[in-house]
Amino acid sequence: MTRKKLGFLQAVAVGLGNIIGAGIFVLAGSAINASGPGALVAFGITAALAIGVGLNTAELSSKYPGLQGGVYSFARETMGDTLGFLVGWFRLIAYAVSGAAVALGFSGYLVSLGVPSTIYYATALLLIAFLALVEVRGIRLASELEVGLVIVKIIGLGIFLVAVFTLARYTPANFTPVFPNGALGVLVAANIAFFSYSGFNTIATLTPDVENGERIVPRAIIASIVVSTVLYVLVVFGLLLALDWRGYGVASNPLSLALASIQAPSVVSYAVDVAALAATFAVTLSLIIAGARTAKQMGEDKLLPGFLGQGTKTPGLLVAAIMIASLGLGNVATIALVANFGIVFSYMLTGVQVAIARRRSVKSEFQSPGYPYVQVFSIFLSTVMLLTLSAQSLALGAATLITGLVAHTCYTRLRPNRAEK
Repeated sequence: MTRKKLGFLQAVAVGLGNIIGAGIFVLAGSAINASGPGALVAFGITAALAIGVGLNTAELSSKYPGLQGGVYSFARETMGDTLGFLVGWFRLIAYAVSGAAVALGFSGYLVSLGVPSTIYYATALLLIAFLALVEVRGIRLASELEVGLVIVKIIGLGIFLVAVFTLARYTPANFTPVFPNGALGVLVAANIAFFSYSGFNTIATLTPDVENGERIVPRAIIASIVVSTVLYVLVVFGLLLALDWRGYGVASNPLSLALASIQAPSVVSYAVDVAALAATFAVTLSLIIAGARTAKQMGEDKLLPGFLGQGTKTPGLLVAAIMIASLGLGNVATIALVANFGIVFSYMLTGVQVAIARRRSVKSEFQSPGYPYVQVFSIFLSTVMLLTLSAQSLALGAATLITGLVAHTCYTRLRPNRAEK
């Protein structure tokens, strides 16, 4: 059993496989469209929140290493069944909806390589179905794929940055006005960016499968956030350098647009498109993994039907089915903002969970520095992000919250012999 467990690099690869993908290759253009050059500030805000929440999640994964549900399991252990269910409910929906957005990004880059746009949605559907089968085959195969794909992505981003900084000329108009849509635009862009930063939770769901997980997983979470932050800022600056911020819109292939605008050699464009395909492929796989493991843990905890916790195939297939249904929500930016309510809500509670675990004197190999200031900061900034979501995101989030409460209440009443945790 020991030899089958994952190591530090594989855990980091799974995290980077989720983080380095949608944000850089798909949604960076949407963030720029929302805030103009202020996207650099937006990504800085998002990085600060990701670090704060990442430290919370790292400590919780070290305190509760035997759980595979990530932030859902942490919420249930510290705050009880009802809040635990709501967090798990939101996470499952967020994983599925996010996967739809990233799969569309995969299709967008295929179209830029010459695939007919008429099969844009069909390609995304086939990708999700294929990766669901990969997840069913087991975490080891999935993690080995992630390691190789992360290498391809980093090489591709390196090629993009070299091409942009070599061929692009600084144009003042690309960086003015700095905040065309004001502070609200920056916060909207930060919300779009946080959609992809949140991938570090995937590592937390793997704690039981990582050798010495209570010690290794926190390090892997922090490492994945640091590496992705550096790449995010460099790529956003490169996108602004290459093309006027007004030119990105909500296109799902912003790097292709940037390279086309500076007339980069076709070999460079192809290399970056291949890296983008690897990125979106890997992120979709990571989201299916995290969603399946959360569903399985909720089934084992009897907060969802028990059959989800008994088998290894059903949770992943269920998550993939919801992903496919979510393809009809629209463009990648809209889908990302719909998913963000659940993502931000679940992370907002992690600071409270750390405080509760410490009051209970739960021991761990890793403890967040700066306690309790880091935790207060993460709660405050998460609240700000939540309140500045679009009206559509807030409405759908509220509807999801109410639906979750009704579903949990009804399911609990069907199980009268089950005691509330």
